Amino acid sequence: MLLNTSHFIRDTDPLPVRFKSLGDLVEVVGTPDFVPQLARFLNGVIPIDVAHVERSRVDETMPSGYRCEWIGSSGIDVADTQISEVMTLYYERFQANDPLFAGIRGKTGTLLVVRDIEAIPPGEFRKRIYDDVAIAHECVLARGSSYKQVSIALERSLDRPPFSLAEMRQFRDVSDFLFPVLELHASTTAARLVAQRKSADLPLTRFDTLVAAGGIRLSKREYEACKHFISGKTLPETAEILDVGQATVTSYAKRAFAKLGVTTKRELVALVSGSEEQGAVRATATATAATGQAGTLSG
Repeated sequence: MLLNTSHFIRDTDPLPVRFKSLGDLVEVVGTPDFVPQLARFLNGVIPIDVAHVERSRVDETMPSGYRCEWIGSSGIDVADTQISEVMTLYYERFQANDPLFAGIRGKTGTLLVVRDIEAIPPGEFRKRIYDDVAIAHECVLARGSSYKQVSIALERSLDRPPFSLAEMRQFRDVSDFLFPVLELHASTTAARLVAQRKSADLPLTRFDTLVAAGGIRLSKREYEACKHFISGKTLPETAEILDVGQATVTSYAKRAFAKLGVTTKRELVALVSGSEEQGAVRATATATAATGQAGTLSG
């Protein structure tokens, strides 16, 4: 839902912003501390759980016509690893087809948009980006011109109420001096991630296609273990990300390998990488899965 910000009725109540908090934010422009400090600053204006910052610029070489850059995300009492996992997945698989941002790119001025998460059709986008991490409310404030735009998305979890009109008005008001700082930061720091040109060619996308086409039912943890292995993570790294022991990850992987018809991490990666091994792996996958053979994490 796009809200016309000029229709908000302003009153004389001062914004809960202190000069020190502004100074703390300006002081870390261009550094890795900027987005975490921004999240803390915004949480002092209206309660939030997560904040995301994105910049988009006209680029005719990209499928959408825009180069979309994830500048960073941070949360209040939310693990950075969890946020990074979700946002990496978003930019690799879903960003190009996100109707909310497609509808505001190229528009001039300041736009405030509320995403109706309940109205998102059931599917991987809603499940992986919102339901799995218990995000229930999101509003996005964007400002820019026809050729570039900076946006801030604020999110709240299931146990919090939706953003009220008064809160969104405060969010809009604080942006008058916040966006120049955001634009300066975006221009002086490298984007954490640029949306991929061809998401269909990504290993994780091919893995999802393979699983769906084969009717393979993986548990959430089995899927996550495979996802991290495909992304190049080691067993200890995967265990740390999932916050479980290495033996537990091995158990997840063995069950997943048996369902997928592979026996090693190397075969799993070959299955989705398009490597020379891929044909041989696929040729034996059905037979291996039928035997219920458990795989190993070697290779």
